[in-house]
Amino acid sequence: MTDQKRNLAGLFAACWKDDALRSRFIRDPKAVLAEYGMPVPDGLDVKVVENADDCVHITLPAPPAGHDALSDAELSRAAGGNCCDRGSQANYLSW
Repeated sequence: MTDQKRNLAGLFAACWKDDALRSRFIRDPKAVLAEYGMPVPDGLDVKVVENADDCVHITLPAPPAGHDALSDAELSRAAGGNCCDRGSQANYLSW
């Protein structure tokens, strides 16, 4: 596990224990990330959302550079489309 992943896991655990920290992390993520050893470069925006029992957030990745020149098969591989067969994907997404 990288230091950044370890720091982030520690931050998540701290947020689960401390409602004020969780609220501050959602409101001002750059400041809280810096406090936990993960400064965010200038010009990079960070948004924190929290999943709940009745709401799950899915992040749509930015398209890869040159995506308009890629075939559908190449785009599918770039998006992780070959990680599993359709049956496995359907099981994964059936919440």
